[in-house]
Amino acid sequence: MLFRKRLVNEMIWVALGLFVVLLLIVLTTQIVRLLGEAAVGALASSAVWVVMGFAAVRYLPVLLSLMLFVSVLSVMTRLWKDNEMVVWFASGRSIADFIRPVLGLAIPVVALIAAMSLFVSPWAQQKNREFREAALAKQDMTQLSPGVFREAGSADKVYFVENFSGLAQSGNNVFMQIRRNGKISYVLAERGGLHVDEAGDRWVWLKDARAYEALPGTLNYDLLHMAEGRVRLDDPKPAPVSPSTQALPTARLLGSPVSEHQAELHWRLALPIATLILALAAIPLAFFNARGGRMVNILFAGILAFAYYNCMNVAQSWLSAGKIPGWIGMWPLHLLAAALTVWLFWWRSRLRRG
Repeated sequence: MLFRKRLVNEMIWVALGLFVVLLLIVLTTQIVRLLGEAAVGALASSAVWVVMGFAAVRYLPVLLSLMLFVSVLSVMTRLWKDNEMVVWFASGRSIADFIRPVLGLAIPVVALIAAMSLFVSPWAQQKNREFREAALAKQDMTQLSPGVFREAGSADKVYFVENFSGLAQSGNNVFMQIRRNGKISYVLAERGGLHVDEAGDRWVWLKDARAYEALPGTLNYDLLHMAEGRVRLDDPKPAPVSPSTQALPTARLLGSPVSEHQAELHWRLALPIATLILALAAIPLAFFNARGGRMVNILFAGILAFAYYNCMNVAQSWLSAGKIPGWIGMWPLHLLAAALTVWLFWWRSRLRRG
């Protein structure tokens, strides 16, 4: 009891401190990104703090996973460094005896991650999208402020609207300048407005528009007349799974034949599974050899965890593209990680007996 209690208490305190640090880092990066979006009109200024809260909820499963892995690794490394492991081994303990205390902390965290990943994060993603769109509508689409030239976030588009109607959500006499492939295009439209699609991308829709395109310094213009058209304001951001799919409830993903839905479902299941495997793998990975350098074990453990998470991202992309059947999913990756963890336990036990 003393063995388990002391180990679990130390891991809990390290985990709490680490979680606060990781959360502050995420919140800082999110607030910088969201303020940048608000500066270019991609987000209503009144929605910054609320959207940041939804974003923090979305990232909580990953934060908790990293928190658990690093906490177990750091505590176990300290035991090796301070020679406490020698004392425990001399008293009849083995490296396998550390599994139960680690599971005492890991199982509640893994259960929380599973609940967050399967249910809370999709809800936060959906509310995030809804709040963004509602906030933009409430502030009369400041991206198309009347009488003001605005620049898109990619800095290759400038647009202007002479006047804007909040009720109709459209404006008259829209002007756009677009730089693309070394050419400059000028677009003049009788009417226009802003549209946000299901993927969260912003478009300017135009009616009765004329476009003039030419190389800078030349007088040869290509002319185009459009009864209706759209121009994307934001650069396309390739993602393995669209934001609309990320916001779907887990029940909608179960049994879906759509490859993108299967990729999202396997990703949600992968987070708690990977968290449990990495928490157990941290026990043998924490082996500390003073002659081998103080940071070698931590560096190797970090590379292993980084490779695991990256392989999950790659597998999600392949699942979404249909390169991996949905019934296979990420299970081979998890089985490989579990087998590596078992081998690490066997290897450390063998080194101790030697």
